[in-house]
Amino acid sequence: MAIISGPAFGILLTLGLILGPTPNDERYPAAVAAVETALLQVNTDPEHGVDSLRAALIELHQFTPQLAEDPETLELRVLAELALARAQLAQGDRYAASATIDATLEALGDAPLSSDRLGPGLGALVAERQRVLEARGVARLRVECRAECRVLIDERNVGDVDTPGSAREIALPLGTHRIWVESLDETAGHTDPLRTTVSLDAAGSVVTVSYPASTDAVRTPAPRLDRAKESERSLDLGPPRRRVAPRWTEVTTLVAGGAALVAGAVLWAIDSRCPRGADPNDLAACPELYDTRTGGIALVSAGFAASLTGGVMLIVDETRAGDRRGTELGLAWTTRF
Repeated sequence: MAIISGPAFGILLTLGLILGPTPNDERYPAAVAAVETALLQVNTDPEHGVDSLRAALIELHQFTPQLAEDPETLELRVLAELALARAQLAQGDRYAASATIDATLEALGDAPLSSDRLGPGLGALVAERQRVLEARGVARLRVECRAECRVLIDERNVGDVDTPGSAREIALPLGTHRIWVESLDETAGHTDPLRTTVSLDAAGSVVTVSYPASTDAVRTPAPRLDRAKESERSLDLGPPRRRVAPRWTEVTTLVAGGAALVAGAVLWAIDSRCPRGADPNDLAACPELYDTRTGGIALVSAGFAASLTGGVMLIVDETRAGDRRGTELGLAWTTRF
């Protein structure tokens, strides 16, 4: 399996060998503050806060070494990602919310995620995505180092490779993972850290990353912001519900029933009336009367039944179709989880 780019939070990351920020980079506190500000904004003004929070989270990914040593900010990031998913649900974009939650769960791995304060809508979606993630299975990432190195995955320290020429294997959930490998050998001179992403898409497979990588590796573009629906991975949101009947059948039944209902009402109304509008009591002018009561009642009954059947089927199918995108529109907002 090759190392490729993949989606996270609806964001397409394509990163190769680049030099990340230095440990003393003063931009890190500013990046953390930007996430805190965007988190407050998305909780108070979700319509305008989604883009700001997504951009702040992208920027925070650039500080892998600092995040790996900062558990409080890692927890803040999880809260921010859940707030982003909540806002996407409130906008009716369940696909984007699912992509955001998937990326959060893939990065957490075995770390627990408490859902006690998520609220009913978001909590249900998190539980659903957890089941999907567990059903996918896991793959293994093998990091081979020709010198002593440290391995960080999704901004979390997973251990060192202490023996040159050896490797470390880590079991990871299927999905996209951010990888950072840096040298611990101070005698070997400066070696740029390896920063890339891998996409694990087959349970039981093994993906190998070597460090240092070959010198002819091509630098790839910086991250760009994409909508989650343009993600390369399709989400397992379940098959769409089948219609009770084709739309044309439902509409035809409704229209035909309405026509029969109108015709029956007309026949019922003219029962015992003179064909030419004369006085029914004048036998000379009106020798015969309409006898349409039985037919009118039959048509009214049949038309009502057909209209009701077609209307119910149409309403049920249209409601089902709308539910796939609109069930979370009434989600109540709070400023705390």
